[in-house]
Amino acid sequence: MSSRHLHPERIADCFDAGAGDYEEVVWRNRQGAERLVAALPDLQYQDLLDVGCGTGLASLAMIERFALRSITGVDLSPGMLARFRSALEGVGGVEVRLHAADVLAMPVPADRYDVVLSTMAFHWFPEKQRALAAMARSLRPGGVLGVLTGGRGTEAEYRDLLAGLRPELPAALAESYESTVRDHVEMETDLLRAGLQPEDVWLERRQRLTPPERFLARWRAVAGHLIADLSPAEQVEIWHRIGAGLRSASGPEGFAYTFVKLFAVARRPAGPTS
Repeated sequence: MSSRHLHPERIADCFDAGAGDYEEVVWRNRQGAERLVAALPDLQYQDLLDVGCGTGLASLAMIERFALRSITGVDLSPGMLARFRSALEGVGGVEVRLHAADVLAMPVPADRYDVVLSTMAFHWFPEKQRALAAMARSLRPGGVLGVLTGGRGTEAEYRDLLAGLRPELPAALAESYESTVRDHVEMETDLLRAGLQPEDVWLERRQRLTPPERFLARWRAVAGHLIADLSPAEQVEIWHRIGAGLRSASGPEGFAYTFVKLFAVARRPAGPTS
């Protein structure tokens, strides 16, 4: 898939537009963020960098488990950051800094953070290896990185549905799976290349049933940038066709699909790397 479909400005516009409904349509992302935070080594984390922080699901899960001193959130979408700030208004004793920025241009210091998290954003980073290197640089020696992203094989049923629609849909919609997701071996290799030591990398696979309208709402919220170069009328027509396909493929209990999440926990070595 052409990297233009993952252009930061398009992604920011997409998530700005859906910021108000984001947590409702991707409610399972909260579960994933909590699962990742629960898997972190039991250390004394004080300073958190949350990359692609969205509305702050990962940061809020960290506050529940650890006595944080500071949170720095980075996200392309000012709308999502505004929701994040609102969610943190009732949290006392934690210094909060929020930056509207791309992962490759984060205005954050190197060697600074005890823990860096990225939950359900990594798959939209166009240059994933460079993104991991940027996050690794921000960790202090001995610090921990946690990533939650889409795993290879996720939503194969939806991908097949898209490929079977006629006339053909824009290639970016179906091709996004190949360019954005990872398997555990690919992620472990990427972490090592970034100078990190993998602690645990694993896939979790779930079989899910959901109303087709809910499935479509999630995809419109998180992947609208993939067809942002089309006119508004063309976009509406495409989502209408996909919605019809989903309804046709659904049974009485909804659309059945496989969802694969990839979790990764790694540590920056405390000593010099080779």
